[in-house]
This record gives sequence, C-alpha cells and structure tokens, in this order.
Amino acid sequence: MLKNKKKHVFSIDVEDWYQGIELPFNDWTKYEKRVEYGMKKLLKLMTKNNVKSTCFILGKVAEEHPQLVKEISKAGHEVASHGFSHEKIYDLTPKVFREQLHRSVGYLEDLTGEKVIGHRAPYFSITKDSLWALDILAEEGILYDSSIHPVFNYRYGIPGANRLASIIETEIGIKLLEIPVSTYPLRKVNLPVGGGAYLRIYPYFFLKKCLRTLEKKGETIGIYVHPWELDPEHPKITLPFRVSATHYLNLRSTEKKVDSLLSDFNFAPYKVVFKELLKGIR
Repeated sequence: MLKNKKKHVFSIDVEDWYQGIELPFNDWTKYEKRVEYGMKKLLKLMTKNNVKSTCFILGKVAEEHPQLVKEISKAGHEVASHGFSHEKIYDLTPKVFREQLHRSVGYLEDLTGEKVIGHRAPYFSITKDSLWALDILAEEGILYDSSIHPVFNYRYGIPGANRLASIIETEIGIKLLEIPVSTYPLRKVNLPVGGGAYLRIYPYFFLKKCLRTLEKKGETIGIYVHPWELDPEHPKITLPFRVSATHYLNLRSTEKKVDSLLSDFNFAPYKVVFKELLKGIR
C-alpha cells in the first residue's frame, strides 16, 4: 500500500523491560538485560519499511549498552533523552532532575557526536505538579519535549493541555516546542491512540481508522513503542495488577502491529517533521 505523503513521527522509548515498571533503581542489577533483543527487532522493521525514528534513550541504557546507542545513531535515527533513572519527574527535586538530565544528555552526545535536542519524561511525568521541569529543559539546551499527555491517567496527564504541537514560553522566558503523542478527541476526553499499551489493547483496524481520521484533519500523528513490547519472552514477575495488566497484555501482537503502522504511514524523526517549528526555538 502506498503511504500518504504527509510525514508523521515514530518514536521509541529505549528502556529495558524492568526499568519502566517502578522497580527500585538499586534493584535493577537483579534482572536480565534484554533491551538489545527488542531494539534490534525494531531496527530491522524500520529498515524493512524505510523508516527513520526518534529514539528517546534512557541514560542507564546508554551507560550499559554504548554500542547499541552507536548502532541506533549510525542507522540514521535521531537520538534524544529519556532521562537517566526512569523515575517520575514529579518525584524528583529540580536539582536531581537537572543532574540526571545533564548526565543522560552527556552520555548520548559523547556516544553519537550529535547534539541532543529532544526529551521525553519517563511515564510522561511532566504534569501540573512538575511544570518546573520545562524551565530546566530549556536552560539545558533542549529544544523540544514530548512529555505532556493530554489525557486522564493515574500516573500522568494534563487533560486540558494542547493536543497538538505548540511553542510554549517557560516561566523564565525561554521558548520550547511541546509535542504530545497522538490522542483522538471525543466529546469530553481525549482517547490515547499514540502507542504503548494502547497499541497492544486496540485492534489494529480501529487504531488505523483513528489515525487516518487525524491525518485527514491535517494532524501530525505521534506514535511510540518500547523495545520490550517486541520481546514477549521477557521475564514475568509479580506486579500490582494495574501495572501487570498493561505491561504484559498482548505482547505477541506488537511486532505485527508495528510492522503494519510503519508500512501504512509515512514516518520520520521529530527533528525532521518539526524542522520549521524548531526554527522558532533555536
């Protein structure tokens, strides 16, 4: 099937299976490292479909898997920051957040030789309680952020936030481009259709229909996925029900759905798709 000419954004939150389920950072050494398995599957799918993405890479992953970061960059994908320890930003102090951001960006820039201009918070955790993080991102040279999710969720979300990419001015007067992942507007709420667990929950025909509708309205679609979602054999451990229910649900469906998305839509990295808007930030 021929793709429409309009370019959308495909992104990957590059983290291991145990890093995004609220297990203590100091316990991570107990678990099997498998991030390269799922990430290499994604790299093959993107090569097959001639897609370039933005990879929001966790600093801890960059520290432990430097060759993977280099491979991602060498393949032509944009490298951006996903923080360092995958802690929710509203659980950090501004000082610690700045230190972790600086550490993460430092690793990524040293490994790729490219300036990091993008950021996505773990768990989309820039909420009304952590808007202060936008000032720090701007001060540290980040040009765009993809952390504010305009939905209701027990861990994240600013329901009334702009659904579309927009230039915002932080409290200290520095501009930043905020780019939410996709949502489908209903009468009173926004339906998440931007990936993650929702990619696995929805039948593909339903997701594709929602995205095509957004595309016809002229919106830029934003999709994200995690490497562990293409690794259905990763260890299963006991977790709180609402964490377990979303983390392990329909993992075997992910690879086929991602392949279909990459085939059906035209994707490029954030820095390419939003090049013109970013000119207003530099």
